[in-house]
Amino acid sequence: MQMRSCWQAIVCAAIIVPLNAVETAQAQTTPATQAPPRTMEEACQIFEPAPAQTADDDALEVVELTGSDTTDVVEMTSGDASISGTGDAKFTGPIELRSGNRTLTAGNASFESATGNFTVTDEVTFRDPQTRVNGDAASYNTVTGQFSFKEAEFELQGVPARGTASEINVNRSGTLELKKVTYTTCPVGNNAWMLRAGEIEIDQARGMGTARHARLAFKGVPFLYWPYFTYPVTNERKSGLLIPEFGTSDPRGFELAAPYYWNIAPQYDATFVPRYMSKRGVQLGSEFRYLTERNDGILWGDYLPDDDKTGEDRWRYLVVAQSMLGRGWRATADAEGVSDSDYFQDLTNGQASTSQTNLERSVFAEWYNLNWSVLLRYQGYQIVDDAIQPDERPYQRAPQLAVDGVWKDGLLGLDYRLTTDATFFYRKESVNGLRLHLLPEVSLPFERNGFYLTPKAALFHSQYQLDDQTPGSPDNPDVTAPLLSLDTGLVLERTAGSGQRWLVTLEPRAQYVYIPFEEQADLPVFDTILPDLTLVQLFRRNRFIGYDRIGDTNQVTLGLTSRFLDTSTGKERLTATLGGTQFLSGRDVVLPGDLPTKKNSSDYIAEIGVNLYRNWNVDAAYQWNTDEHETTRAEARLQWRPGQTTIMNLGYRFRRDRLEQADVSFSVPAGDRWNFVGRYSYSLREDEPLDRFLGIEYETCCWGIRMVARREIKRDSGQTNNSFSIQLELKNFSSVGNSADSLLERGILGYGEN
Repeated sequence: MQMRSCWQAIVCAAIIVPLNAVETAQAQTTPATQAPPRTMEEACQIFEPAPAQTADDDALEVVELTGSDTTDVVEMTSGDASISGTGDAKFTGPIELRSGNRTLTAGNASFESATGNFTVTDEVTFRDPQTRVNGDAASYNTVTGQFSFKEAEFELQGVPARGTASEINVNRSGTLELKKVTYTTCPVGNNAWMLRAGEIEIDQARGMGTARHARLAFKGVPFLYWPYFTYPVTNERKSGLLIPEFGTSDPRGFELAAPYYWNIAPQYDATFVPRYMSKRGVQLGSEFRYLTERNDGILWGDYLPDDDKTGEDRWRYLVVAQSMLGRGWRATADAEGVSDSDYFQDLTNGQASTSQTNLERSVFAEWYNLNWSVLLRYQGYQIVDDAIQPDERPYQRAPQLAVDGVWKDGLLGLDYRLTTDATFFYRKESVNGLRLHLLPEVSLPFERNGFYLTPKAALFHSQYQLDDQTPGSPDNPDVTAPLLSLDTGLVLERTAGSGQRWLVTLEPRAQYVYIPFEEQADLPVFDTILPDLTLVQLFRRNRFIGYDRIGDTNQVTLGLTSRFLDTSTGKERLTATLGGTQFLSGRDVVLPGDLPTKKNSSDYIAEIGVNLYRNWNVDAAYQWNTDEHETTRAEARLQWRPGQTTIMNLGYRFRRDRLEQADVSFSVPAGDRWNFVGRYSYSLREDEPLDRFLGIEYETCCWGIRMVARREIKRDSGQTNNSFSIQLELKNFSSVGNSADSLLERGILGYGEN
């Protein structure tokens, strides 16, 4: 069972400090060749007090134990002190021992030379900036080196937390025993949750604690019990049970997971996750992690035998690993696989996992130096969306070798770049083969006083060696075409407003690109797409992404960006960008199924972002089709955030002939402790809701609870999936239940942010 190291804080601050103060005082006042005194008489004789003395009640005896380091000075004051010739001593209050910012006070103190016991009684209190401990009595034996505290109450200011122990014992080796212990982070008078243990033993040398008969209760009702467990009292990890998770959903019914953590070695660990699902059965999962000087990785696997609904075995694996191979080489493996295409829909939570269409499986090695970079990769995919047709599925790269070089300020003051790529592509029942790509490039960048001008010249070449070609098509097609471009821009700045509060920029940019037409109809399409038009894509020289096509063009692209920055904080309050391309000729190079276009201009792109102080944020993007005189793409988001816990988001997305969606999400407090959260996503195109959840949160200073009910649409079947999550959070300790907070962070923009 893993727990936060609250006991370490209690022991180190409340127990070891006063013990060290006594031992430090003895060591600091004794010559290195002399053994520490073992009687109160010997200790006092170092400062030449009378063998026996009695002080008036109003007198104060100050014993200043000084050493070479003033931080170890210990001062002791008492109202009355009596030291006998046999070495016994009595002190009456108030008694105070002070060392730096640590103090120990009591009503009375005594020392017995025969037993070596130094005892303080009557309202014993220890304080330092982070800790306070009260008790009926405390004692230290100079012979055995054992320190004891009776009926202790402690407070940890830094957590904050508090608790009690009927007895605390510390021996000379640093082993601690705490009996009848309680612990909570709730304030005094509030015991909403409480951890109780019959006995706790802490071995500081090993950094491990052992608890017996521990019970965790909420509102007086015990809900977790551990007859025996061990846990770390340092940052070291310890094997044991983790807090279980539970919840309910339509596909799985009631589910309960009870993870077990195994600390194999400092550089290895594993977590075993047995998971019961009332509608599916028992699933076994395991995660293995490792971290060494040159290697790190995570391996996950789970297995559900004989699914109660499907009657089939279900499984998933995940591998994410990285190794430093030496001589500048780094190898990475990233692979994921599932037993069937419905695995994520049936057995996992979260929109991110259920919306996946394929799972990548790749292994690659990389090498870099000042001028060169090398990539060697194998990449394949598992298709988990049965709606994707065979001829639309991605190709495997089996393998790929990419070598790139960059040289700045080379011959004649030019910048040089070389891009090379050799990849073998494979897909069942398709044209397969090797593609070799070369792209040498030379440029002459010029920058001065906010002005920049960069002429570039490059040569695009792709050559193929193909298998399974259709009859009559060449097996070794190729294409070669030059790319000529001129990119220029200017950044203008001025201050404005009262007190020169605003910094306003005007950033015009212009780019000219010329690429002649080259016939490419015989070339296959392995990994090339024509992406949606964005501001980034607007200034790309090749309108295609990939090496299977080089788009012919003769064009001028213009863009204008303006920013408003707050000079007092440096924050960007407004940014607006407008751009578009004018074509001086038609574009005849297309992907299969598309038609050449003679449009004189591209769509116009506009984006704006506004931060209206701390309460309002607006982001919007718009794309206007100049040929059809209609909107191609539009999206907008409005956020109102007047406080830390108050968030309102409104969103809208539109893609012509593809989707039109509206979205609202919120986190709204109701009083000091209640908070309502929710999200509603609606498809205006299909006229139906997509994802909905509604929840309520209740939070106090020491605990909180979240309850969220969710209904979502399954991607493949269109059926609805209902689930319910509940999470109990014990502040500065742990949480119990499903991770409802992760759902809220994904679904509500800004939730959980400071």
